[in-house]
Amino acid sequence: MPAMAVRAIPQYRLVLPEVHPEVMGPVREIVRAHLRLWRKSELSDLAVLGVTELLTNVLKHAPGDCELQMRETPDGVFVGVTDSADSLPTVRQPSDGQTGGWGLFLLADVATELDVKPLPHGKQVWFRLGDPSVDSRRTSDPAC
Repeated sequence: MPAMAVRAIPQYRLVLPEVHPEVMGPVREIVRAHLRLWRKSELSDLAVLGVTELLTNVLKHAPGDCELQMRETPDGVFVGVTDSADSLPTVRQPSDGQTGGWGLFLLADVATELDVKPLPHGKQVWFRLGDPSVDSRRTSDPAC
């Protein structure tokens, strides 16, 4: 029986002991670099926007360590941020004139999918970006 070639799924994980504004720039560059390696550069701007929003939420609402996870998917990219806070964010349209609270609302509008997964000790907020050149299907399973 001939051996079957198995393609590894390109992925990246970064544990941040604490989120500081100074780490945002280097993390953005890491995101862009991985998307270039995965030949998904067209998703870079939206992925960077999403990662910045999720890490800013950790900075504001869930101090402590967190983990950034990125994974190539057949139709784009999956990005998740896990933290130890139990409070779950909600996506809602801010009222007119409100200066804060727009991040997840805007991310939900540009992402193929956005969701929150409660964990035994914390949560994972994740989004998926579909490659515009591929017919992407929505799924609520971040493991895909």
